[in-house]
Amino acid sequence: MLDEPNQLTRETAVRNESCDSATKGRVQGPYGYSLVGEYSRILLLLVSLPLTVWLLQLVTRQGASASPMVAALVLVASLLCERGGKGFRAFLVVAMAVNVFSSVINPNEFLIKPDAYNPLAMPNVILLVCLAVAGYFEIVSVFKYSARPALIKLLWLGVVLIPGLVYVIGVPLGAAWLEAMAEGDGRVNVRDPNWTMVKEIALRCAKFSVFLVFTYIGACSGSFLNVVAYCIPRGEAIALRNSNCPVCKNKIFRKDNLPIFSYINLSGHCRSCQSPISVRYLIVELLIASVFGSLFLFELVTGAANVPCMKSMSHAGVLWVVLFPKWNLIGIYFYHCLFASSVVVLALIEWDEKQLGCRFSFSMILLFLMAATFYPPLQPIVAPELTVSWLGPVGEVAQLGKLVLGGLCGAVLGFTVVSFKRQSNRSTFIPAMALSGVVLGWQSVMHIFLIFLALQLIVCCFSRFRTLLSACPSCVLLVAIWVHQPFWNDLLLRFSM
Repeated sequence: MLDEPNQLTRETAVRNESCDSATKGRVQGPYGYSLVGEYSRILLLLVSLPLTVWLLQLVTRQGASASPMVAALVLVASLLCERGGKGFRAFLVVAMAVNVFSSVINPNEFLIKPDAYNPLAMPNVILLVCLAVAGYFEIVSVFKYSARPALIKLLWLGVVLIPGLVYVIGVPLGAAWLEAMAEGDGRVNVRDPNWTMVKEIALRCAKFSVFLVFTYIGACSGSFLNVVAYCIPRGEAIALRNSNCPVCKNKIFRKDNLPIFSYINLSGHCRSCQSPISVRYLIVELLIASVFGSLFLFELVTGAANVPCMKSMSHAGVLWVVLFPKWNLIGIYFYHCLFASSVVVLALIEWDEKQLGCRFSFSMILLFLMAATFYPPLQPIVAPELTVSWLGPVGEVAQLGKLVLGGLCGAVLGFTVVSFKRQSNRSTFIPAMALSGVVLGWQSVMHIFLIFLALQLIVCCFSRFRTLLSACPSCVLLVAIWVHQPFWNDLLLRFSM
C-alpha cells in the first residue's frame, strides 16, 4: 500500500514531463509562442490552401507563370510542418516573397501605366501578403529561440540582407516611381518597354552577388593575414600548419573556419573549450573585406577611373568589366588589394610590437617591384624626364628606375618620421612607406605623407587615440592610403610637379 502513492507520483511526474515536452514542441514552432501566432497560422492556412488551387488553375488553363504556385506550395508546407530548420525555413519563405514581389511589381504596367494593370495579378498580391506575414513569424522565431546575443543576431541579419534589399528592390522601385512622376511633368520616358522589374531585380542580384564574392575574397584574405602577421615575426611556417585553438590545441573544423560568419555563429568562443576568441580576427577580416569591396566600387567597376594615365572606357560597370572580363583592370585591382593587404600585415606586426626581418621586407618590396616592371600597366604613371635621361628610353629600364625612385622617396619620408618618433617600429613603417612609393609613385607617396601628417594632427587632438595610435604610425598610414586611393588621379593632376 505504501508503494501505490509513490507509483502514482511517478506516473504523474511522467505525465507532466510528457505534457511539458509536448508544450515545448509546440512552442518551438514559429507560430506557437503566442495566441496571435496560432490564429495567424490558422488564417494563413484558410487563405493559402484555396489560393494554391486558384494559382494551379491559372497555370493549367491560362498558361500563367508557375513561380507563384511554387511559392504557394512552399508557404503551405511551412505552415503544416513547423519543426526543424528555422534558419532555412525563414530564408526559403523570404526568398519566395522576393520572387513573388518581383513578378507582381512591373514599373511599365503597374507604376507608370496604372490603367494597364493586369487583374490576374490579384492572387499574386494576396500570396505576397501571406508570404510577408509568414516571413515575419519565421524571422521572429529564429531570433527568439537562438542562444546568441541580440547584437550578433542583428549583425547576422543586417550585414548582407539589408544592403542587398535596398540595392536590389528599393533602388528600382524608387527609380520607377521617379520616372512615373517625371511622366506626369510631360517628360519623355526612355525606359525600354520590354524591361520589366523582374529583369531589373535579376540584373541587380547578379551585380550584388559579384560584389559579395569579391568582398568575401577579401574577408578570406584577412583571415589568412592574421596568421601571416602572427607567424612571420616568430619565424614559424605559414602554409604548412593546421588551424588550432591556441588554448585547447584542438583542430578547428572547416565549418568554424569561415571568415566573419563563423565568428558570429560561435559568438566569439571556441566550440571545443568555449574560450573567447580575440575580436582582432573579426576586425581584420572586416577591414580587408571593406578594402576589397571599396576598391571594387571605385576602381574596378569604374574602369580604373581613379588610376592616373589610364584610358577611359566607353563601357564600365560590373557587366562589362567583370562578367565580360577585362583582365588588365582585374589585375590592377588585385595588385592594389595585395598592396593594401601587405600594409595591413606590417601594421599588425607593429601593433604587436614585433620586429620584422630585413629579408621579408626586401622580398615583399622586390615582389611588387618586379611585377610592375614587367607589366607596366600596374604602375602606369609616366616616368619622369630625369630617369629617362639617365637610363635611356628603354621601357623596362625606365619603368624600373621610376619604381626605384618612388621606393627611395617613400623610404626617406619614412625614415624622417622614425627619426622624430623614437617609439615607432623602424622595421615596419619604413618598408610600408617604401612599398607605397613603389606601388603609387614618388609624387603620390608625398601626397600620402601629407595626408598622414594631417591625420596625425587629428589623432593628437583626441586623448583616447593619442597613446593608442601615435605608437603605431603604420595604422595611420593605412588610413591615409585608404583616403588617398579614390582621389589618386585628381590629386596627381592638380598637385603634380
